[in-house]
Amino acid sequence: MTKNTHKSKVYDDPLWKKALNKPGYASKKLVRKVKHTFQDTIRLTTQDPENWGIINQVEIRMIGLRRSGNHALIDWIKKQQTGPFKHINDVPIGENPFRHEYEYFIDHYPEYPKVIEDLRRQSNGEFKPKDCFIYNYEDFTFKEILNPAFERKHDWYVGKSTKRIDLLIMRDPFNLLASRLKKGFVSVKSTRVNFTDLWVSYAKEFLGETNFLTHSKVCVSYNRWIKDVDYRRDIATQLGITFTDAGFNKVARRAGGSSFDGTAHDGDPSKMNLTGRWRHYLNDNLYQSLLKNKALMAYSEQIFGDIPGLTEVQSVLTKP
Repeated sequence: MTKNTHKSKVYDDPLWKKALNKPGYASKKLVRKVKHTFQDTIRLTTQDPENWGIINQVEIRMIGLRRSGNHALIDWIKKQQTGPFKHINDVPIGENPFRHEYEYFIDHYPEYPKVIEDLRRQSNGEFKPKDCFIYNYEDFTFKEILNPAFERKHDWYVGKSTKRIDLLIMRDPFNLLASRLKKGFVSVKSTRVNFTDLWVSYAKEFLGETNFLTHSKVCVSYNRWIKDVDYRRDIATQLGITFTDAGFNKVARRAGGSSFDGTAHDGDPSKMNLTGRWRHYLNDNLYQSLLKNKALMAYSEQIFGDIPGLTEVQSVLTKP
């Protein structure tokens, strides 16, 4: 364990400050935003989603903090599907998921013209039927995610769905924060809350103290998911999946795999010490400052119980 003092910011920069730092990128974003507004106006006045019928048998809106096991869970869901499946990663607030991925591929993967064309078509409403469609939000507040403007345009953006599920994934704060610090993810994407605030708000929703998520809500403890096959079977049932557990031993490559091990343990993730990451940062000043919160400690115990090393963590965090 090392005694570190991070210079990383606990709160993310507001958009205007990011724009000053990257004027070229900000200009491109502004041009696209104007174009998006025009496209949406045309589509909402000329297209009727009722004519398309059902596009998605199951639509899953996944919510979680970065490094919570989001991609491991998504890959596990994908591997158990027998029909058409689509996942769109890390969607910005209020945006058309397909248009976001279309522009992302244009910017980063121009060598895939067929994928780009498919995304362009679906971003304009030429949808392909899917058995399961997942799009995920990372590091945003519920207020940001539950964007009324997005909901009004929902059927134009992703098509109508037979069933809509809100999937909330949580990981214990001690190992989660260690993984985030390892990857440099100190602040969350929302500019008005920090890691502690957002984790506590997710915990309240997980426990039913709040009920912001109004679709069929499925809450997943990553800590239990990685070690309890019966728990995974129950989650599959809640998601309407025929349980095979396929994909569980696969280390998700998206987002770089594990913060500490990368994809080194692909095929046998049990070798990863996923509940012992806290040891690397226990004496870190920033780590301690973000975890010294009574509500966070109490909610962690309610959701995750006595995680390995909890007594040692508490003894350090409760020092005056």
